[in-house]
Amino acid sequence: MLTIQSKFDSYPQSMCEYRASKDGRYGWFLCTTHQENNVVLEEIQAEIKLEILNANVLDISKLEVENWMQHFFSELHWKLHGRFLKTDLREKGISLFFAVLFDCDLYFVQFGRVFCALTKGKKLETIGKNWKNYHIQSLNELNLLGWSEGDIKVKTYKCHIPENENFIVLPGNIASQIFNEKTDVQSIIPLIETHSASPGAMWLILKNTPLLHKPPKRKLTRLEITTLLLLLGTVLAIIYMIFGNRIIDVMLHRTEKEVETTQIKASTVILENLGKVVNAPARSIELQPDWNAELPYEITAPPAFDQQKLYLVSANNLYVYQLKTRSPLWQKALEDSILSIHPTPFGLELYLSNNKMIAIDEKGNLKWTLTLAANVESSPHLDLIVITPKKDRRIDRSITVVPLERGISVLDSQQGLVMSELLLKEKLLYLSDYDDYNNCFYAIVGNKLVCIKLNVVN
Repeated sequence: MLTIQSKFDSYPQSMCEYRASKDGRYGWFLCTTHQENNVVLEEIQAEIKLEILNANVLDISKLEVENWMQHFFSELHWKLHGRFLKTDLREKGISLFFAVLFDCDLYFVQFGRVFCALTKGKKLETIGKNWKNYHIQSLNELNLLGWSEGDIKVKTYKCHIPENENFIVLPGNIASQIFNEKTDVQSIIPLIETHSASPGAMWLILKNTPLLHKPPKRKLTRLEITTLLLLLGTVLAIIYMIFGNRIIDVMLHRTEKEVETTQIKASTVILENLGKVVNAPARSIELQPDWNAELPYEITAPPAFDQQKLYLVSANNLYVYQLKTRSPLWQKALEDSILSIHPTPFGLELYLSNNKMIAIDEKGNLKWTLTLAANVESSPHLDLIVITPKKDRRIDRSITVVPLERGISVLDSQQGLVMSELLLKEKLLYLSDYDDYNNCFYAIVGNKLVCIKLNVVN
C-alpha cells in the first residue's frame, strides 16, 4: 500500500497537493514550482488545481489514463499560455509534476524543473526526465507548461514502486544535491528535509508500505463445502467403478491374510458391507495364462502354496520355490511317496503313503512324525473349486471352477451360466486350490507348471 512519507511546499512559489480514495488504492498527486515568488502564482496554481478537480481523475480507468493525460495537458498548456502572457512574470511557464495512482503503479507527466527518483535497495535511480545539466538548458528544452507558443510535448511515464521502496519528487535546485551517487539512501528523507529553507522548496516522498494485516480470505460457505464434497465423492466413485476393479476390497483382503487380527477382521466386515452398496453387481470374469515353467521331473500330487512359497511333489521328493521369482529354495527327499501337502500357519504337513503324517518347518527341518491308524486317502487330482465373495472381494456371488480334460471353466453358481472357459494344448493333470492373495491357480499341464490368472473386470 502506498503511503506519504513526507510532503512539503512553499506556497505560492511551489505547491504539493493530492487526492485519494478512502482505501488509498487510487489517487492523484500534483506538484508545481516556479523560479519567482509572486502573488500571481497563487491564482495560476489555483486554476491548475481546479482544472484537475473538475476532471474527476479518480473515475478514469487504468486503460485510458495515458490517453487522458495527453489531451488534458495539451489543452491546459494553451490555457496557461494565455494566462502567463497577461502577467509580469519573467518566466512565463511553470514546472509541474502530475501522477495518477493505481495501487502501487504510478502514471505521471513532468514539465520544467521537476525531477523524480526511485530507491532500489541501497541505490537511487532516476525515473522520467534526467536532472543532470538541466540548469544549462533553454526554456524550450525545459518544456515548461504554458511557455511554448506551439503545442507542448506531453510524455507519460509509468513506474511500479516495489515493496519498502521510496518514490521521490524534487525541484531542480534540490534534486541536483540529492540525486547523486554519494547519497545514502537510508538517510535520504532527513537529508531532503534539511532543504526546507531553500527558495521554492518542495518535495513529495511516497513509500510502498506492506500491510500490517492482510485482508481475510473469503471462506467457503457450508453449502459450497457440502456441494464440493458431494461432487468429489461422485467423481471418485465413478473412477473407482470404471478403473478401480475394487482395489480397496482386494487390498483389505490381502491385509487380512497378512495380519490376522480381530480389529482388521471387524473393519473388513464393515467395508465389505459398504462395498456391496457401492459396487455394481455386474462383473465379467476371464481366465488367462500368466506364466509357465518347464519341469524336469514328473509331478505326482497337486501343487500347494502359501504367500511366499510354492510346493511341488514328485514321488517322495518335495521341491520348494520362491513364489515371486520362481527360483528354487530347497528340496527334501522323504522315506516314502508323498500323497498330499497342506501348508498351515505352523508349518507344512505332508501325508505319506506309509500311513505317516509329518510336519516340516519353513527351512525343511523335520518337526514331528505321526503314524496314523488307517490308510490316508489321497485327494482327487481334479476337483471342483468354489470361490465365494469372501475369498475374492472382486466378485458379487459365488463362482465354481470346473477342471476339464484339456481346459478350465468358470460357472456362475447362482444362474448356471458359463462365465469363462480356457482351453489348454495338453492334458490338465493337477490343479491347485485358489490363491486368493495373487488371484490365480497353479496347474500342471503335461510337463509344465502354468499360472492361470482369474481376471475380474467391469
